[in-house]
Amino acid sequence: MVADIYFELCASAIRAVDSNHLVIGSRFGYQPQTNVIAAAGRHLDVVSFNCYDFDASPAIDAYAATGKPCLISEFSFRCDDSGLPNTRGAGPRVASQLERAQCFERYVTAALRKPAVVGYHWFEHADQPAEGRFDGENSNFGTATIQDEPYAELTDTMTRVNAAAEQIHAAAVSAQA
Repeated sequence: MVADIYFELCASAIRAVDSNHLVIGSRFGYQPQTNVIAAAGRHLDVVSFNCYDFDASPAIDAYAATGKPCLISEFSFRCDDSGLPNTRGAGPRVASQLERAQCFERYVTAALRKPAVVGYHWFEHADQPAEGRFDGENSNFGTATIQDEPYAELTDTMTRVNAAAEQIHAAAVSAQA
């Protein structure tokens, strides 16, 4: 009941001042109880959430039960060969940049095969400093080093997979119809 009132009030307030934009939600940081997800679905245009797992499919399925489009607002994989401590921050750690690129491809391809998914957002452009950012996170989340040198395995894979994203997703939507 609290979640229903919260989403109703927030969505109504947003629509009262800006009726021409989507209400994308609260960007869930973790998967809440099903009744909270259902309440969000009754009031939001798009359900957004972070998912720092190797596979977002179970989370997507939980949020897609609302019947609303789903947006993965944050995900990433950290890599132990980056030279960064990787002691603070969310998400799985892998051994190599090649494995990191492979994880991206599996994650995104599986997500795109879910008709409810309308987008995904990699966290983040550049790595965090070894000594930690404002909250202490010190991880290899970037598509590039802190010196802005790209991780070729990851960025090449992102370029290839993102170029095919529309086709992968369209095939999933067609298969569901």
